Amino acid sequence: MNGALCREVRLRELTAEDHAFLVEDAGALLPAHWTTEALRRCAVQADGAPLTADAIRSLTVGDREALLLHLRRLTSGDRLQCVLSCPSAECGEKLDLELRVADLLVPAGDARQDRYETRVDDADTACRVWFRLPTGLDQEAVAGLARVDLNAAVQDLLRRCVESVVSADGTEMPDLPDSVCRELPRLMSELDPQAETALQVTCQSCGGAFHVVFDAASYFFQELKAGMRHLYQEVHLLAYHYHWSLREILGMKARVRRRYLQLLEEELGAGAGV
Repeated sequence: MNGALCREVRLRELTAEDHAFLVEDAGALLPAHWTTEALRRCAVQADGAPLTADAIRSLTVGDREALLLHLRRLTSGDRLQCVLSCPSAECGEKLDLELRVADLLVPAGDARQDRYETRVDDADTACRVWFRLPTGLDQEAVAGLARVDLNAAVQDLLRRCVESVVSADGTEMPDLPDSVCRELPRLMSELDPQAETALQVTCQSCGGAFHVVFDAASYFFQELKAGMRHLYQEVHLLAYHYHWSLREILGMKARVRRRYLQLLEEELGAGAGV
């Protein structure tokens, strides 16, 4: 990218090799790092040049989330099957929820800016804040801390994204005022709405309503992990009947593998009926 803004990104669906890598080699990574690996393997610029890991890390959190949703749709289709548990201690019912990628994607808003400015006023503090939106690099930097202290990770993320805070009298403020820590996450969410997908769910058993955050990386990884046994069965059948090399089969996209597997199923079924 060489410092130039990348306005268009193209994706290809995962191959069997990508699938196996993301589960077996990258499976121990935290979701932010895993997202970088998934997009690095499948994303290119409009001119066909591959996106580097650094370029993918420079994308906003919302842009990365959107690309991951598009990648999942390319690979496995638009529908997502989810199982949730009602958070009520008196209920705990398992809930089947069907989502669509198209419904989770947020329409593109105004063009991204490298830098934003806002004014924060409350009873104790009046200041101007210059900040940028969180990126994949910021996510990766605080991912480990977020596992043990989410509040500390949020504060660290805000500090990384705030360039300066100036009080009403023009004095640079070395620390983030509490009012900025309260206001800035809300404003960032408005500017990058795809960064967090919150779902409103109603339990069909007890009628209670609750919110749940849909995390594309965690969902996609768990789905790929659950499909590993089936993937190896597909590879085995294609190698056994077509005598293709492992490299050839692993390089196939999922839809191509399925076409040949469907032909095999029809052929073997016809033979069994003779």
